[in-house]
Amino acid sequence: MRLAIFGGTGRAGRVVVGQALRDGHEVSALTRDPSRIGPHAQLRVVGGDVRDLAAVTLTLKGADAIISTLGRRRRGPDVCTEGIRTVLAAAAGNGLRRLIILSNYGVAESRDRSAYVTASWLLERAVLRDKEQMEALVRDSDTQWTVIRAPVLTNGPRTGTYHVGTNLRLSFTAKVSRADLAEFMLTELHDNAYPRRAVAITS
Repeated sequence: MRLAIFGGTGRAGRVVVGQALRDGHEVSALTRDPSRIGPHAQLRVVGGDVRDLAAVTLTLKGADAIISTLGRRRRGPDVCTEGIRTVLAAAAGNGLRRLIILSNYGVAESRDRSAYVTASWLLERAVLRDKEQMEALVRDSDTQWTVIRAPVLTNGPRTGTYHVGTNLRLSFTAKVSRADLAEFMLTELHDNAYPRRAVAITS
């Protein structure tokens, strides 16, 4: 499969790109600094900003599906919202529909009154607000999206043992390795088990 990946130089994105290449996919990755991604025969690196329509359109050229692991810094711009708005606009022009997108547990309908979610909003309000606005754009699009709401991400190994579901309730102890997250994102591309649904994931 030919994949367009956004956020591919982030901590989660690098793992997704690497796993996708090992699985035999062709990857097109957009990054502001192409030197941060090593060369690979199945990898095309596009230099540019995810908020730039021309750069995003070039990244999507020839792709079968889109994966986003975009993340906002505490004091940065709303890159998830602004980036996904651009990706959705470019995807509509390319006829692309399948979208796998990384979000955070605790936004939208997963924003319950648990201590975990309350603490998350106190500590990461700008980050979670950006993710929530991003999700709203995705839900209103005509893409075949799957939103994955992750807890704390670790550098642990790929175990293949994790829980995924639309009704999972996560706590302070919830975590999942980036390697397992990448496995699920790539598996969902083929299985299409959660079309137009948001799921939580935890080990």
